[in-house]
Amino acid sequence: MDKNEVNKNNANRNKANKNKLNKNKITRRNFLSQSTDTLTASTLIRVFGALGLANLTTACGSSSATESSSTPNQNNNQSNNQTTPRPVDWPGDVGTGKKVIILGAGISGLVSAYEMTKLGYECTILEATGRVGGRVRTIRNGDVIEELDSSQTCVFDDDPSLYFNAGAARIPTHHDLLLGYCREFNVALEIFVNENTATRLHSNSINNSEPLLNRQVVNDTQGYIAELLASALNSGSLDSEVSSSEKSNLLNLLKQFAGLDNNYAYFGSQRTGFVGQENSGSQERGNFPSPILRSELFQSEFNQFKLDFFKGLNQQATMLQPVGGMDNIAKAFELQVFDQIIFEAQVTEIRKTSNGVNITYIDEQSDQLSIQTDYCICTIPAPVLKDIANDFSNEHQSEIESFSYSNAGKLAFQSNRFWEVEHNIYGGISWTDQDITQIWYPSHGVMSEDGIIIGAYTFGSGQGTRFSNLSPSERITTSIDQANLIHSEYESNVINGVSISWPKIPFQLGGWGTSVANILLTEDQNIFFAGEHLSILQGWQEGAILSAYSAIDLIVLKDSN
Repeated sequence: MDKNEVNKNNANRNKANKNKLNKNKITRRNFLSQSTDTLTASTLIRVFGALGLANLTTACGSSSATESSSTPNQNNNQSNNQTTPRPVDWPGDVGTGKKVIILGAGISGLVSAYEMTKLGYECTILEATGRVGGRVRTIRNGDVIEELDSSQTCVFDDDPSLYFNAGAARIPTHHDLLLGYCREFNVALEIFVNENTATRLHSNSINNSEPLLNRQVVNDTQGYIAELLASALNSGSLDSEVSSSEKSNLLNLLKQFAGLDNNYAYFGSQRTGFVGQENSGSQERGNFPSPILRSELFQSEFNQFKLDFFKGLNQQATMLQPVGGMDNIAKAFELQVFDQIIFEAQVTEIRKTSNGVNITYIDEQSDQLSIQTDYCICTIPAPVLKDIANDFSNEHQSEIESFSYSNAGKLAFQSNRFWEVEHNIYGGISWTDQDITQIWYPSHGVMSEDGIIIGAYTFGSGQGTRFSNLSPSERITTSIDQANLIHSEYESNVINGVSISWPKIPFQLGGWGTSVANILLTEDQNIFFAGEHLSILQGWQEGAILSAYSAIDLIVLKDSN
């Protein structure tokens, strides 16, 4: 079906839908206070932080050594001990005779409509754009990215394997609600390689700005940390904390864990690989590299954050992705609630009434229409919602107006797979302290001719802002210049660049919520709020589902009393 047919079908469906209506014994402090005389506490903290043994980061990972992280992370929007509702908790006919308007066809909105329809509610979704998914967006040949001040058309080759997950792009294996829907809707999944020690770590402040092999950084860091701990054990600094048998076992563990010699010293490890392994065809497989100088590894905070990143609960080494693009999940939901969505419906007013809610919107023909309904679930992102006319309570409106979002952006290129052929990289992420922050290598299509490489993923506030301020062509030039320092052949291989800056995407105006919600977790009479920004898992589709469940539960509670 071509795009004209899709638009025609959407228009016909919209018309029909409008008519139908709407949580060691050895503590960190004790270890540090009893450590060797030759090491300062601050040095040990930095050493432990590099392996993730001290919580030095403010989130699950930071995009640079100098800027705080804005990566999706668990927050305090809900208590960790709170039991969240599930569909099995709700009586099957509780919604009979009641109408619900859902604002936004992102994951929260789609889940709300799907689950509430099963409860007997008559649901209508108003979606401001011509597609479902919100920030679950996959870009393919011919797709247009409209930003507030620019427009781009994707010119990847017309090949189903060449796609760019511009928003959500990976699924942790414990996000069982989302995975449950994939199973229910037969959305095929495949492995997403999140951590790969064949990738690169690059910082302008270490190794003369030359990229380091992830594997060597990891193993040398572990080696030096183990050497320091073994020194503390052998000096007797921990005798009051560790029994003689524990000490012996721990020393043996450290030798095995980090490749220490019989004197518990670290002089490098075969685990780091062989000389020249970062390039295909090396003939030095019997020669092992000298370890990176300890001072080199520990003088910069950069490696701390990168080694810690994949130890977070939601950032696993191996994750999942839908075959063919992340938007296949949203499309699967769309099939379930197809007749309940009105596209190109821009909400202009949200007003409470004596017995419900009235929504005013402008349709694709620029006609102004209104819907009277019993309940409203609003999933519109706060940066957009704050400018829609409403009569929310002062407390709700104040939290909406002050809610912060990440300045996330991504850029992708089509390319021959030089990272596989020349560097033996199959999936995973390289890091740099330059603005592009990350380079993602595709996990699917291994050994095929071309692939889509993510040339930038900016999410720190400074990087995201600078990325957003660039024109699409400037983003491409900047990305290539910076990536060339990681892969010298980058520029001569990548083509057809396309980017997205979420703060500039209409009806989104941000990547994911970063504020801690309070009042928005409660209803405003018959208006309820949902979205990943209101969940314990901000920036994740699972969070969007959890938030939808919470909103549904509040409505069901009302109708059950």
